[in-house]
Amino acid sequence: MTVADEGSDGLREQLRLPRNMRLRLTGNGLTLVPVTGAHRTARRRIENQIEERLPGWEPVGGFAVTPPREGHSPEPDASAVPSERFKPGDSKIMEDQLPFVVEVVSPESEGRDYSTKADHYAMRGIPAYLVVNVLTARWTLLTLPENDDYQHSESGKFGEEIRIPVGDQTLVLDSSTFMRV
Repeated sequence: MTVADEGSDGLREQLRLPRNMRLRLTGNGLTLVPVTGAHRTARRRIENQIEERLPGWEPVGGFAVTPPREGHSPEPDASAVPSERFKPGDSKIMEDQLPFVVEVVSPESEGRDYSTKADHYAMRGIPAYLVVNVLTARWTLLTLPENDDYQHSESGKFGEEIRIPVGDQTLVLDSSTFMRV
């Protein structure tokens, strides 16, 4: 998990982490992990496409999902909130406002992105969860959360369209713009 609890913001500021590093709380304690250029590029391009292709919604990233569950507030790489509910100063967003979340795979997070995070987002009832794997140039979209598990899964390779249901709209992402490590 990325450190996202009440006291971690001050810790991050005191440590002055470089932008290409993340602080993770693991079973082994606090760990610094690199964020690849492919990861940053995919996240930025997803947010740009949300802004361009999803009228009435604002792209968001770098936030904690609340309320904490099982002591954890995940920090997805990207999502969207209705424009009228968007608050630029917020670093936390309630789970019931998120129609989907996106995680971009890092070398150290691959296992968690496909299992732990999928279970966690399904438990929260988030309607869609997209995993963008910059290590393999593939994506997986999980939808229809029920009983703490997603009931539908579809996958594809970079270059194929990704269709994410968002309320009464469909966000179509062009995955050909994503980069592989």
